[in-house]
Parts: sequence; C-alpha cells; structure tokens
Amino acid sequence: MKSSKTKNYFLTAIIYAAVFAIYNLLVFLIFNNYNNIFWISYGFMTASLIANIIIILIASKKTDVEAAFFGIPLISFSVFHVIAEFFASIVFMIFRANASVKLTIFIQAILFLILVIFGALAVISRDAVQTVSDTVKQNAFQIKSLAVDVELLESDCMDAELKTQLHKTREAIQYSDPMTNESVAQLDEMIKGKVSELKYFCQSNNKAEALQTCFRLQAFVKERNAKLMISK
Repeated sequence: MKSSKTKNYFLTAIIYAAVFAIYNLLVFLIFNNYNNIFWISYGFMTASLIANIIIILIASKKTDVEAAFFGIPLISFSVFHVIAEFFASIVFMIFRANASVKLTIFIQAILFLILVIFGALAVISRDAVQTVSDTVKQNAFQIKSLAVDVELLESDCMDAELKTQLHKTREAIQYSDPMTNESVAQLDEMIKGKVSELKYFCQSNNKAEALQTCFRLQAFVKERNAKLMISK
C-alpha cells in the first residue's frame, strides 16, 4: 500500500514535468507578441508546476497516513490546481492585449497561495497524525510484550489459584488502552516494574507475593484505563 502511494506520487511528479514541457511548446508556438500579461501568466504557470512537483515529492514520504486536508487528498487537489492555473494562464494569454496587469497578478497569485497553504497544511496534518499513529503502535507493542510475559508465566504455573490471577492479569494488560499521555506515564512505568516483579516471584515460587502483584497490576491497569478515559 505504501509503495503504491509513493509510486503514484512520483508518477504524478513526472507527468507534471511532461506537462510543463508540452505547455512550453504550445504557448511559444501558438502565441506571439509576448507582453507583460503573457510573461506574468507564464511565470505563474511555471511556478505552479514547480511548486506542485515539490509538494508531491514531499508528500511521497512513506507513511501510513495520506496527506490530505478536509478529506481531500493532496494529490487530487494538486491536479485540480494545475488544471485551474493552466486554464487561467491560457485565458489571460489569449486576452493579453486587453487584460489588466493587476487582475492577472491577483487571480493567479490567489491560486498559487491556495496551493502553498493547502499543501503545507496537508503535510503538517499528515505528519501530526503519523506521529500519533507511531506512538500508538509503539505503545501497543509494549503492552503486547508485557501481556506475552504474563502469558508465559501463566503457561508455566501449576497452581490453580495463581494461574487464574495470572490469566486475569494478562487479559487486563492485553486489552488495556494502547494510548498514553503524561497523566498515565508514571502508571506505565509502575506496570512495567510490577511485571518484572511478577516474573521474579513466580520463578522463585513465592505464591503469596505473586498473587499480591497480580492484584496490584490489575488495579494499576484499571486506574490507567480510567485516567485515559477521562483525558479523552
């Protein structure tokens, strides 16, 4: 999926480069009498294509999250923008003898600024969401790792009572909220520490302490989930 999205971005960038070459052939073969309106329109179209290629290449970074803004994929908006700027520049070139310099600059500058702002916000939003996604993945892995540690203790345990509590502890950890924040940072460390203690007590056949550690771990996980629920 990631490689497919990256490929699409690079193909789009290559297509834009080809479009720029074709655009140059068309405007310089069709038009003559290159006045200020012509060069202003040509400059904005050139800047638009270069900006789009740069934005597309930046957005091609391999991530789980697609660059988008208000649900519109950046690559789709980029295509719409190129079409809009192409149309605007051609129209101004056709009517270059009567068009206003101020109007030419104003309309195409607005189109260009929309592209820059949209592109920047889309990439920033993508990176922010990706950071959250990476954090969730990392925390989910850590939780899964702790749950596996308790599961191994459960499978080796021969005492029925302790085995039951180890099973409850393992489920509590496994199905706990993978999110985290500052309000539960201390609890996260305490849970990790208690799992290490639980390993020691089980391996040294200290049933009483192992049971108490199971109860504490279940309480810590419950408290952690409650605090996360409040903070959302």
